[in-house]
Amino acid sequence: MKGSSRSLLVVGDSLAGGLSHLSFPSHLARMRARRSLSVSARGGDTLAGVGNRLKALLSHSHPDAVILEAGANDILLPYLEKRGGLWRRLVKRLTAGGNLPARDPSSFEALLAQILESLPGGSRSVILTTIPCLGEDPDSQLNMAGERYNLAITEAASKRGFRLADTGKAFREVLSRLDDPSPYLMDDFASLFIDTLRALTPRAAYQLSGRRGLVLTLDGVHPNPLGAEILARTVVEAVTG
Repeated sequence: MKGSSRSLLVVGDSLAGGLSHLSFPSHLARMRARRSLSVSARGGDTLAGVGNRLKALLSHSHPDAVILEAGANDILLPYLEKRGGLWRRLVKRLTAGGNLPARDPSSFEALLAQILESLPGGSRSVILTTIPCLGEDPDSQLNMAGERYNLAITEAASKRGFRLADTGKAFREVLSRLDDPSPYLMDDFASLFIDTLRALTPRAAYQLSGRRGLVLTLDGVHPNPLGAEILARTVVEAVTG
């Protein structure tokens, strides 16, 4: 896709939502001021849920380009379920609503292929994003598993001639330079619901990240302003490259 694209549709999970300074589509809109931008973001959505919404949206809208951001919850929900307690109840509620995580990278790859093959034909361009680090230790077991999902996304983009916004690589490049990355990864259940109130301004967001020893995120998953900017800049490079 070239710089002449007029309208962009972003479909994703909570990484694509949130307050304007914490949302990569909001940063993207400022970087692409002359382009119209629509966003459909839903917290907790897995690839299955994002794919279903994308299909519904494209049945009545015709953007010039689609940015598909999904996959973090396919990895994260099974991880959180193992914590038990309130985390398990939350995951149960999300999956009951249709947000079923892919069982493994192979299942994820097959579902992604099914979603992409169902997209309407024509000149629409598609940009796939890889999954940013979950927790700011790029060498953690969770992120090592995530790399297999990112490989599936990368191969899907290559096979179909789609653009790739390698947001996972962009995060990893920053985090790999840290001498002592914070182990914080959504450590407090209540914070999942009140962090937004703690991060109402960019300054407050950075302070929250700092208290947890984090650099790009508020809680190991959701971006702070710097993380959101990096996500947006990586997407812009894919859109205009």
